[in-house]
Amino acid sequence: MSHTAPPRPSILTSALAGLAALVVGLGLGRFAYTPLLPALVTAGWFTPGEAAGLGAANLISYLAGAMIARPLGRVVALPVLMRGSMLATAASLLVCGFKPGLVVFGTMRALAGVTGGVLMVLGPPSLLAAVPPARRGRMGGIVFAGVGIGIVAASSALPALLREGVPTAWFGLAGAAAAFTAIGWRGWPPSPPPPPPHDGTAAQPLRWLVIAYGVNAIPVIPHMILISDYVARGLGTGIAAGSAAFVVYGIGAAMGPIAGGWIGDRLGFRRTLDLAVMVQASAILFPVLLPTVPTAFVSALVVGSLTPGIPPLVLNRAVELAGPAGAARFWRAATIAFALGQAFGAWGTAAAFAWLERHPPLFVAGAVMAVISLGLLPRDRAPDR
Repeated sequence: MSHTAPPRPSILTSALAGLAALVVGLGLGRFAYTPLLPALVTAGWFTPGEAAGLGAANLISYLAGAMIARPLGRVVALPVLMRGSMLATAASLLVCGFKPGLVVFGTMRALAGVTGGVLMVLGPPSLLAAVPPARRGRMGGIVFAGVGIGIVAASSALPALLREGVPTAWFGLAGAAAAFTAIGWRGWPPSPPPPPPHDGTAAQPLRWLVIAYGVNAIPVIPHMILISDYVARGLGTGIAAGSAAFVVYGIGAAMGPIAGGWIGDRLGFRRTLDLAVMVQASAILFPVLLPTVPTAFVSALVVGSLTPGIPPLVLNRAVELAGPAGAARFWRAATIAFALGQAFGAWGTAAAFAWLERHPPLFVAGAVMAVISLGLLPRDRAPDR
């Protein structure tokens, strides 16, 4: 009796699987907590300190998930691990809606952090390894657009859901996570890329790429935290305009990875990554050079587009340098470096803003960090693979 291998999933099916995984793991499981935090405090679920601590628990657990992802991938089939992580994220959001005690709630936020780290570390490089080189940019763009789509969906739906109460908001997020889990159920390759043979020529540029990627996590933090406040209070336009600025940021986040992937497939990822960081540094400075509402919205759109737009460029640049298997190993270290950079950037931005109480100096600092990350990017040419 002959056994035929199961048919390989189509590129579109795989791209949708990756997009859905990042919608669930990051857009809903991680970033949707930010607009929910004030409601948790106002409704009396937690004190401000407890609510902030729950956010920190998710971040720390995200790092833990990134660290254990590859060992888990060696003992659990990739489709099972991806589906299980998405289901666990949806379940954690559901449990939060029942207003459990602080310990259970914290455990659920930690679970969402771990699963988000696993989905980010294993999902994108496994999918990129399974597609032809000429389509990796578009594949990466679709996959990473999931982060922005999740942010836009949560930012748009949560105000209406919160009018029905905090539990309804959590149940809505859980339902959305379950729906995207169904979308991303198929399309996964059977396993992550195998460990690569040692390649001394790629090791040094990959180390610099990890460092540059970690540093590049810092420049976008002032916009992520303060662009709404800058428009609302810094420019004196009010809360509604400030909220609209963050929606524009989210729209950019949904569009940027797809546009970057399309350009990367045509120009190559070394050139595209350099260009993206240059544009990022310029856009961060826009509100300082011309402090008007239209400029702030353009800045929000461009910086928002490059927040999830640069990661797939970095991953594809690693594929150019070390091949799919080498990039899969690199991506774990890069994800950890990026999370550490964001944690440091968030702490530094909050401390500096509390001291200065002014937005422009933080935007200038962000642009400087973007330029530093540009200088750290490796210039090595990709070998033929």
